[in-house]
Amino acid sequence: MSNGPGTGPYPYRLKWEKILRNNRFRMLLTAYTLSQFSEGMTQTSLTWIAFRSADNHIGLVATIGLIQTIIPFFVILPAGYLADRFPAPPLLAGVNLFKGATYALIPLISLLEPISPNSILSIVILTAVLSSFFIPAFGAMIPSLVPADGIKKANGWILIFGQGGYLLGPLTAGILLFHMNAPWLILISGSGFVLSAVLMVLVPTLPDGRLTGQTSKSPTRTHWSALQKDIMQILHLFRERPRLVLAVVALGVYGLVNAPLPVLFPLMATEIFRMDKGFYTILAGSYFSGAFLAGLTIIRFSGLPPLKLISGGLAIAGLSLILVSLTSSPFAGPLAFILAGAGLAIIQPLLNEWLQKEIPRRLLGLAFSLTWLIFLLASLAGIRGASLLAGRATLHPLIAGAGAGLLVISGVLLLSTHFLGSVSKRNN
Repeated sequence: MSNGPGTGPYPYRLKWEKILRNNRFRMLLTAYTLSQFSEGMTQTSLTWIAFRSADNHIGLVATIGLIQTIIPFFVILPAGYLADRFPAPPLLAGVNLFKGATYALIPLISLLEPISPNSILSIVILTAVLSSFFIPAFGAMIPSLVPADGIKKANGWILIFGQGGYLLGPLTAGILLFHMNAPWLILISGSGFVLSAVLMVLVPTLPDGRLTGQTSKSPTRTHWSALQKDIMQILHLFRERPRLVLAVVALGVYGLVNAPLPVLFPLMATEIFRMDKGFYTILAGSYFSGAFLAGLTIIRFSGLPPLKLISGGLAIAGLSLILVSLTSSPFAGPLAFILAGAGLAIIQPLLNEWLQKEIPRRLLGLAFSLTWLIFLLASLAGIRGASLLAGRATLHPLIAGAGAGLLVISGVLLLSTHFLGSVSKRNN
């Protein structure tokens, strides 16, 4: 006798595959994976070019990282406002097409003269400005492609495929660097951006216009006043949804801890694990590969309340970091970082799903920009704070303190959720 859907030895197989049978989502997922692959490959090649053009000094590399963080901080709000007023597929395609064309200038310049730091910085600034449009436009597009009950799984698959593409990019670049010069690698990755742009444009749009995200605009209102009004409406929606505010706070915690970890990995390799500096690549790879586990967890436990999953992720990450501070084993350390990466990476897709369900489509791009602004602020604070603390204390208590802080925040989230549930029941 045949089993019904969702039963038998593979009860979750049909549920997992349902979202992947959506042609619109599958095409978008393919385009996004290719875009992330190209991004990972480009960043690896660009880092090597910057390192060599600065006479093997990391100063230019650090400046590039700073620019790619600071510029979105100033651009993300107007980017979100405009993302709500233009069709998402051509906007996303335009961003990737521009990046592919702009990065292609590097190999062309290399044919004429040695690539100078000023040329590299100019290209980085241009691409950083346009890249700020990608996050709000992409996040706001998802609810128009999948039904509401499939958004959480969609974000899980986006995390898995996007992270997979981004990790495969540096691996491919590392292999190709043995056979060709770095500028020509950027030409290859730029072609990937262009192909991704073509796929973005081909994502089928819905006939009712929900993908356009266009709103009526009064001719008497300036864009600045309209932006202010939209921000106030979003903040009002947040005040009415305290659980959503807690999820946004969790995203800030994620940025505060996530951003400085890659900066500290080289120090951890030598000070905690007593290994060569190259061991930091294993730590970084383990940490970022935790996103795969996070994506599978979101898909497998899609029925659980988001705050409980976020709280559990923070607890797992906290315990894992405490384990790192207590061990110097080169085997246990990477495993602990896989769990830490999984626990922290679970936060953003769950918040994305919450925004995509709770915020009206005409404000969704700007809502993504506001939450990303908080993430950027927390990331900058985390990098600055970790740099100062690492210079004044050993890494063991610093990592242990971060882990203990995550455990405390996890407990606070659970208690807050219980309190808000009790209040809601009394009010009803």
